Amino acid sequence: MKAVVVFTNRGLGRLLDEGGSQAWKLDPERVRKLTYVVCVQNRDDGDWGRPTHDQGEGFLIGKISGVDLNTEDRESDRYIIQFNEYAEISVPKFWKKLGGLRNPVRYIDDLERYIDVNGLQWKPVRSHPDGEPPRATFRPSATEPRGMDIAEAKKALAAFYRVPVTAVEIVIRG
Repeated sequence: MKAVVVFTNRGLGRLLDEGGSQAWKLDPERVRKLTYVVCVQNRDDGDWGRPTHDQGEGFLIGKISGVDLNTEDRESDRYIIQFNEYAEISVPKFWKKLGGLRNPVRYIDDLERYIDVNGLQWKPVRSHPDGEPPRATFRPSATEPRGMDIAEAKKALAAFYRVPVTAVEIVIRG
């Protein structure tokens, strides 16, 4: 099974808040063809990402739902790997098992060697308790336009501008 593995300073809560793992230089078309993203904890960059697990531990696997320009700086050439379902895992020293490479993005062809995805308990990425959605929007592909209803548009705009959905009003004239 093929997957993308990222070595991230962001912890579980921050990944779920953002709806994915972001700020990666990667080939978005290659990642869109994959099913899973595995997040491995990197504590070497301090605490800015609110890390939650041991250095090098594989701690989250997500079902990829889209790849888009990252939500921190939409003008950059970095991407967010979005996921709408995730499972918590614990694979100690996972990054070291992969060779401990310097590049924080790694593509693997043998995910089943490390993780039994069929035995995982998948959870949906949900809205915050205060009703706000995750800040990332979910799209199957950044290159394929798709329609959306008013509720989806409100959620997407609220996520982008980081305001409650109730603060978004949409007027259609035509």
